[in-house]
This record gives sequence, structure tokens and C-alpha cells, in this order.
Amino acid sequence: MGLSRYPNGVISFGNVVHAGFGIGNVYNVCQPSNSVVYSDVVQRYGAERYSNDGSNMFHTEIQKALDATVASRNDYVVVWGDGSDYDLTEPLTMTKKGVHLICPAGLSMDGGMGANACRIEQTTAGEPIITSTADCIEVAGFFFKGMADSPIITLSGTRWHNYIHNNFLGGKTTAGAAIYQIYGDGHVWHSAIVDNFIMAGYAPAANKTISGCIGFTSGSSGRNLIKGNTICTGGQTVVTAGVKLAGTNDMMVRNIFHETIATLLAAGTFTKAWDTSASTIFIKNEVAMDTPAMSGGTVNNSHVENWSATAGNTIIEAS
Repeated sequence: MGLSRYPNGVISFGNVVHAGFGIGNVYNVCQPSNSVVYSDVVQRYGAERYSNDGSNMFHTEIQKALDATVASRNDYVVVWGDGSDYDLTEPLTMTKKGVHLICPAGLSMDGGMGANACRIEQTTAGEPIITSTADCIEVAGFFFKGMADSPIITLSGTRWHNYIHNNFLGGKTTAGAAIYQIYGDGHVWHSAIVDNFIMAGYAPAANKTISGCIGFTSGSSGRNLIKGNTICTGGQTVVTAGVKLAGTNDMMVRNIFHETIATLLAAGTFTKAWDTSASTIFIKNEVAMDTPAMSGGTVNNSHVENWSATAGNTIIEAS
């Protein structure tokens, strides 16, 4: 009998089929304020425990689910869609290798930014939303609302093979903040930052400066892939560099950089779309900037198309 005869596809086989693909425990997260969905999830998983380690399948807090995971078991923390924010007073910490933190309701089938299906907001000044000290993690499908003058996701220390994709990341700045929305504060290697929408800080007051959207600032970083992201300024925000890559042999592919157009507030601007080392490779990036500027890469491997109103559709070699 073919798979087409089963009404729910491979799901018809239950969890047994998943074990064959090397997937570890799956922890479901739903907060009580999510009334109807919460009742449904509790009914399905509330009393269930895994026989391998006795851990609960269901949690009401994201951090408790992350704490239940085991390094290198390929565990998943699945956060259900919600109409209310998950308000944090401290960062979520990811400390175990190979853990996936995802919101399937926020994922788009054809890529792009995460939907506003599950919003996680940091409410404590100076704190990121996620701090990772683990390798091979995945974060996908979320709407992140950062605290003023704080990064949103920090990859801390020497980090390898992280995968951050299909998220919306938005913050704000009140001062000259030396922060990035996705920030590597140490040696970040072989990580993929893909298909995110990243806004570098809406500024409540005019002309506040923020460092940028993605920043891997150690010269010992390298071989990271920055692909398919939409990177924009917030209103009234001056972005020093949309992407800062200080390491070696990074790749930037098909990213879009655009400045916020003035309406009720002053426009946002990039000082530079990116500022990278000479060894960064650029392929088919696009900008919408009235005064396009960027630095890094080599002439043979670096160019950008500009689609701004005043300098539209010109090829610009990076220098």
C-alpha cells in the first residue's frame, strides 16, 4: 500500500517513523494564556513522558523545554503559535549541541521572514533574547522583539555550524548603541544566517546610531554564509554597517539592503550596507540606498545592484 493511501502521509505512522531519521525527543511548548490551543496541547501531551529519560513532553515555558533537551540527541523544542507574546525577563540560553528551537506556524514554505505566529519579547534592559553557547543549534520561525540597545541573538564564544533562518528580528535604539541584532562575540565558524528579515533598530528619537544587523566581529571567524536576508534600517536610525564580517572567506549571497523611506518620521540610513574583510565573497546582493556605500571583498568577486530611486539599476564594484 502506497503512502498516498494513508490520510496523513508519514504522520499516519506516528512517532515511530521519526526515530528512524535520527530525531530525538520533541518537546512542545504552549503558555496557558493561549487558551484554546493550550487545552488542546495539554490534552495531547500534558501527561506524557519519554521512556528514555522520563522527561515531560509538554512545557509552559520555553526555557524549561530547552533545559530538558540532551546534547547531540537532535532534540526539538516546538513552540506553538500564539496570540500573546512570550515576555522574557532574562535571555533564553541554548547550551546543548544540536538542539532545534522552532515555531512551525511561523515558517513559510517558500522561505522568507517568519510570520508573527509566535512573538518573543525581551522586557529587561541590556539583555538579548537568546544567548547560545552551543554548536549546531537551529532557531527558526519566530518574531523577535528586542529590548532597546540590546542584541537579539548572541552566539557567544567559539561557535560552529549554527543555523538561524526564517525569523523576523526587530529592535530599537535610544542611543549610539554598539550592538548587532545577530551578534557573534567570539570566533563564529561555518554558520548560516538565511532568509531572515532583520531591522536594525527603530529609533524613538531622530538620528540615533546602531552598529548593524549582523555582526561577527572577530578576525578569527570565517566561512559563514549570509544568504537571502532582507536587512533594513529602522525609522530615524543611522546604521553603521548592515553586516559586519571581520573574519575570512565568508559568503554573502542574494541579500537585500534597504533604507526606510521617510513618512511621518525621518528616514533611516546606512553609512555602509556592509563592512567586511577583503576575503569575503559577494554574489548578487542588492541595495536600495540613495548613496550606496560598502567596503570589503575583492573587485573580481564583489558587486551589488542598486535599485534606489536616484541611482537605480547600476552595478557597483566593492572596493
